[in-house]
Amino acid sequence: MKHKKLFTLMATVLMTTTAMSTLSSCGGGTIIDNNTEDVTKANISVATFDGGVGHAWLEDAVARFEAKYATATDFEAGKTGVKINIDPDKTKYAGNTLAESGVLNKDIYFTEAVDYYTFVNNNMVADITDVVKGSLSAYGESGTIEDKLDPTTKSFMTAKDGKYYMIPFYDGFYGFTYDVDLFEEEGFYFDDDGDFIRLSDFANANEFNAAKSNGPDGKPNTYDDGLPATYDQMIELCDQIVSKGFVPFMYSGNYPGYVNRSFFSWAADYEGYDNFSLNNSFSGTARLAKSITENANKIEATIEFEDMDISEANGYELQRQAGKYYALKMQEELFGSTKYIGGSFNGLDYTVAQSDFIKSKYSTKRYAMLAEGVWWENEATPTFVELENQKGEKKSDRRFGFLPVPKVNEAAAGDQTMFSVNSSFGFINKNCSNMKLAKEFMLFLHTDAEMSKFSAKTSIPRSLQYEVTAADRASATYYGQTLIDMRSSSKVVYPYSAANIAIKNQAHFEKDNWLGLANINGKDLNNAFNAFKDGKATALEYFKGLYTYQQGKWGSLTK
Repeated sequence: MKHKKLFTLMATVLMTTTAMSTLSSCGGGTIIDNNTEDVTKANISVATFDGGVGHAWLEDAVARFEAKYATATDFEAGKTGVKINIDPDKTKYAGNTLAESGVLNKDIYFTEAVDYYTFVNNNMVADITDVVKGSLSAYGESGTIEDKLDPTTKSFMTAKDGKYYMIPFYDGFYGFTYDVDLFEEEGFYFDDDGDFIRLSDFANANEFNAAKSNGPDGKPNTYDDGLPATYDQMIELCDQIVSKGFVPFMYSGNYPGYVNRSFFSWAADYEGYDNFSLNNSFSGTARLAKSITENANKIEATIEFEDMDISEANGYELQRQAGKYYALKMQEELFGSTKYIGGSFNGLDYTVAQSDFIKSKYSTKRYAMLAEGVWWENEATPTFVELENQKGEKKSDRRFGFLPVPKVNEAAAGDQTMFSVNSSFGFINKNCSNMKLAKEFMLFLHTDAEMSKFSAKTSIPRSLQYEVTAADRASATYYGQTLIDMRSSSKVVYPYSAANIAIKNQAHFEKDNWLGLANINGKDLNNAFNAFKDGKATALEYFKGLYTYQQGKWGSLTK
């Protein structure tokens, strides 16, 4: 998911069709392509950034919507039925590109890298409060879209005037994808005694699965059985992979932010939902590291803690959360040298990294894991097609899983806290050509049924609360199923804040900045991966540098 900025998620923008006119700026009239408009029906256009989630999910949803309203006559006088025109593009529809141009020439957009209040304050987007608060009874549901929103996200979106102008789109989880087949074949799963086991050592898969350890959540018969439960086991796993002649990690050297972001959820998981959410609310009592003493040949440090009341006046103190230290420490251990990445630092584009990871099954240098965003499998479809043509192996034949975050020690076992490093939304153009139809389509897309099908089609969760049906889960890839299972049992922290200081200084609190900018020896560093690679800082030094940077900048922020 490439973007202009180093650390951005891919943007998905649903492109909509509208009245025939020329391009206009900031809330101007929209356009319908003469080649796609059906003059006998009510038309709108939907724009989608055609990246990791693709647009096949949208085509399916459009087909269902058009069929449902095939005889509708109330969307436009003299017209029967509806036509939703899709315009997918990977260049034009990133959120920051749209904001910079001030041009919206489609009716509906789904995109990411969105500065929510830039669009709202520039009067580019429609008030869709009636959609978010509207009844879903026409689609067989009780409640509203608002009922499905995360509380932090909801308070952020309504902080200006109590109204809704966008709806969150998809979750932006970064982390490690592991090759399930390789793990089973070579023995990279743990049993209860901490020993490695492989499928061929057992009479059948049931016996093998029963022998697996409980994993990080500490519970049997769940999605994480047999996977590293602690930081120490994660290191042990990587050593085992190397000893068997494989490479633990593939990653994109051209986009090292993908590695940095892969560890954000490590910080969130250590702190837990309530503590990590303080990074958004800046209100509450935080447990902070007063001192950290690292132990030789051991990941877990000796930490002296203190409790502190946090407000907007001293929010920089949150950079002393111990979870941020451990996230940096594990990143340094796993990616700070070439030990677990194949002997050298690479300079690969993210699409090449994806392809090399998939194809390594057929090479002499096989990779066990990939540092990427959760959309990578969908985004890498061309490589799967290539292998199907060359090897006869379909995408559905491969099994990958999304690795849960291990715990600092066995006593910390429990469900995951995940961090969605994202700013992904759907919205309607202020000057939409057919507002009634656009709003109805947005309502339709945010039913549980449609979001369930989105998850199954893309392997990516939506950023709302809903259940994926058993039938839809069964139709997802193995990777998609692991994500569905993990997401359903996890708490998710979203990167949005209704705090006055955060809204007035959005660039400062953009998560790559808030979790990534450090001042070390008087120099500002913005990339932990490069700092470790170039020997400019250790994990502990970078951790202390986070605090130094934020403390130094706090007084200059707009209050």
